[in-house]
Amino acid sequence: MPSTWAFIVLTATRTISSSSVQAFLPSTRFKLSHHPTTITTIATSTTSSSAIMPKHQQDNNSDDTINNEEVIMLSGYPFYINGANPDTLQAVFEKTQSIFRDACGTQFVSAQRMGSSAIDGIAGTPVCDILVELSPWPISVENKAKLAEAGYECQGSAPHGDNDEWFFGGDGKPGHLGRVVLHSVPEGSEFVRDMKAFVEYVKAHPDAFERYNTVKVEGAVVMSKSDKEDGRLLGYKKKKSEVCDEIKEEAIKWWIETNGNDQ
Repeated sequence: MPSTWAFIVLTATRTISSSSVQAFLPSTRFKLSHHPTTITTIATSTTSSSAIMPKHQQDNNSDDTINNEEVIMLSGYPFYINGANPDTLQAVFEKTQSIFRDACGTQFVSAQRMGSSAIDGIAGTPVCDILVELSPWPISVENKAKLAEAGYECQGSAPHGDNDEWFFGGDGKPGHLGRVVLHSVPEGSEFVRDMKAFVEYVKAHPDAFERYNTVKVEGAVVMSKSDKEDGRLLGYKKKKSEVCDEIKEEAIKWWIETNGNDQ
């Protein structure tokens, strides 16, 4: 891990010292340099966060949706510096799990949260990522029609593999709190183990949390200043992918050493 850390840099409307930033962002989330410096930022303080917050969240400005975090906009999508409210994300998961269980019937085996949205307090977009095991797989045409009626559209094969059909749906605008990206895989897929390993490893290892969190925020800050607005979200995802892959390898090794191949 590098000995110096990039700083969270918000808009040029004001400058603040490292000590002020320590109060502005939780010390458990970022390691700041002790050298005097000037830091600029893109998110506003919580007292003026409505300036950069989607209108539907301004209208519901409560702990249920805001969680007192700062928000950076990337191609029109919110990026939460301290993560979206974990209780709200869990509620989104439980609602979606119920919809898929009812629609899939006997095909449904299990559901779990995955990705950074399953890790409380970590920076990221507020979309709830979910992984569903099915048997048999894939979801039948009849059950896909039920899901489409419920607002969850099949997007075909996910980019990382053929044995994964994904669905987009949920409440609200795409990319905002309430939305869901759901992966459906065959029962017993190694992908289930790998995704669970990633989440549990980052939760259990502060160093991994810090590395992943830092690269996500750095990427979001850099891309938020890009003059190519439409490519900001994609650019952020590319910048975090190398560190994400490194942590995933560590997590799988740790999981196998600890639990074998059990899911």
